[in-house]
Amino acid sequence: MTELEGFRTPQQDRSRQSFERVLEAAIEILGEEGFEQLTLASVSQRAGVSTGAIYGRVRGKEDLLDAARMRILERVERQQAEMLAGIRAGRLPFDALVPQMVGALGEFLKAQANLLRPLMSRAPSNPAVSSVGKRSFRKLEEGWSAILLEHRADIGHPRPEHAVHACFSLAYAAFARYLGLGSAADVAGEGDWDELKHDLGEMGLLFLRHCLPR
Repeated sequence: MTELEGFRTPQQDRSRQSFERVLEAAIEILGEEGFEQLTLASVSQRAGVSTGAIYGRVRGKEDLLDAARMRILERVERQQAEMLAGIRAGRLPFDALVPQMVGALGEFLKAQANLLRPLMSRAPSNPAVSSVGKRSFRKLEEGWSAILLEHRADIGHPRPEHAVHACFSLAYAAFARYLGLGSAADVAGEGDWDELKHDLGEMGLLFLRHCLPR
């Protein structure tokens, strides 16, 4: 895991295993109950590790949160790579591929939303978390775009890279808004999720297939 200020890496196997339980407990609480319900006491109880042992590794709740966030981001990177590999293995024709990819992006973000919200709220104030978050986002965008750009012959836009990037950016922003990620918490849940996925997929396909003259 990327090193963080305020986090002391366990050196012994027993200590590492103990802190692994602490991190997993913190991640579970974040996902199930949110940031406000996460305390060192709740983590200690769930992990079966004393609060004193936790303080032996971190200075407090914020440092533990940062360590958990880094673990989440690293896990998210692996999961998004698996998602993209599964889409590529499906070898769908272009007209089916674009809606599939847009929908898969939405479902991936939805599945991670409870964990991504506290990550995004903290990232601006922590350079290490922010750096890993941006890296994860770039990998997702690049991997997603690369699959569509394998079908250049099917893209009618004169600037395929620009068009694919625009489709990703629009879909990501719309899904993030619906899910209340980042600064969009006040409008979370507006509209119908399935319709949103369908409409974004259709719009993306039409935009990539047919380009009006400028």
